Amino acid sequence: MEVDGTSEEPGAEPEATAFWWKFWLIYLAGVTAATSMGKMTPVSVELRADLSLSLSQVALVTSLVTAVAAVLGLAVSYLLRPYDARRMLIAGLLVMGAAGLFCAHTGSFAGMLAGRLVESVGYVVVVIVAPVLLFALGSGSRLTTALAIWGTFMPVGLAVGSFAGGVLSAWFDWRAWLTIAAAVTVVVALAVTRLPADSAEGRPVAERGSGIGEGRGAFGPRVRRLARPIALGAGFATISGAIVTCVTLYPTYLHEEFDVPTETAGTLTGVVSFVGVTGGFLASALLRRGKSVTYLFLVALLMPAGAFAAFGGMGGTWGSVGSALVVAFSNELVVATVFAAIPLAVRASSDMDSANGLVAQLGSIGALAGPPLVGLAVTVAGGWWAVGLCLLVGCGAGTALLCLATRGGRARAA
Repeated sequence: MEVDGTSEEPGAEPEATAFWWKFWLIYLAGVTAATSMGKMTPVSVELRADLSLSLSQVALVTSLVTAVAAVLGLAVSYLLRPYDARRMLIAGLLVMGAAGLFCAHTGSFAGMLAGRLVESVGYVVVVIVAPVLLFALGSGSRLTTALAIWGTFMPVGLAVGSFAGGVLSAWFDWRAWLTIAAAVTVVVALAVTRLPADSAEGRPVAERGSGIGEGRGAFGPRVRRLARPIALGAGFATISGAIVTCVTLYPTYLHEEFDVPTETAGTLTGVVSFVGVTGGFLASALLRRGKSVTYLFLVALLMPAGAFAAFGGMGGTWGSVGSALVVAFSNELVVATVFAAIPLAVRASSDMDSANGLVAQLGSIGALAGPPLVGLAVTVAGGWWAVGLCLLVGCGAGTALLCLATRGGRARAA
């Protein structure tokens, strides 16, 4: 497979149909998991009032769902390799649903943290095994397209959580909204049971072994082979951290700066995320036509420019929303490109799982650390302009890392 748009050999229509219905079911699981990051955003003001939270605390509660992935993403990718990926995907969703229900009924900050940590266990399982199932579906340009679309799962989930939470929180309180979100997660887990018993059965045996003890005598060369995936993941950390930060803080900004009602602020944030998702589908189309991933990575530099305007009070409410759209669109285009470029960052197909684990772990570190750190920077600086400055530093470094990770990879087949 190549990510430069090499055409795929024509296959039977039933095969394509089977590929896509499996893909969309796996994609739905990823989107559902990602809603756990966006679902707190539209009720953040009420959450702060009911649980007496600071801006940094509510930002931590929002992003904490990525905590386990941030700490143990690579290790989990090894530990899960011997197990049936479909069952692990179902189990991850069920854990998230149960933890989400607990969060809906807790009455303290400590309880919310505990519930979100358990939810993060289910989240890391979903984001690790879902791409494994995708890699097993096939190869060629069809898989390239699917991987780029898969890259939209996080912002789509953020958008669904923000938008649905904004709408439903206007009718119900935050506890009812979190209960509904937990119930939907369980329903999706039941839907995933339609996948074949072992959708990863087509993977080579060497890639499905026990994992963590493999190649014990070749540790040094293996680490060197993972240098590019590490760079890709580190770059992805800044990009994922940027969008989660913006989505987390934006409703509070709209409410404090422009007196936008909290439910409206959450809905507007969801709309921004939804529209931004078109960037991911554009990335899929451009990659399929042979555009270089390097050029697409450079779009990340639009994010700090948009953030300066969105959080700088320029042009009133609608001027801010328009600038936030620039952040969301450019972010999603780059995120989709990162996932599609994973095969370019590996030197051996047996390293694909490890690369996926690294990208998930480092991206989760960015999503976890970004909101509270930027929230703290806003507090210390005494102004929302600090959001743009933080993104300028982070996205600038991240863009360089992404380009380095895939340098010379366009010609390599995966």
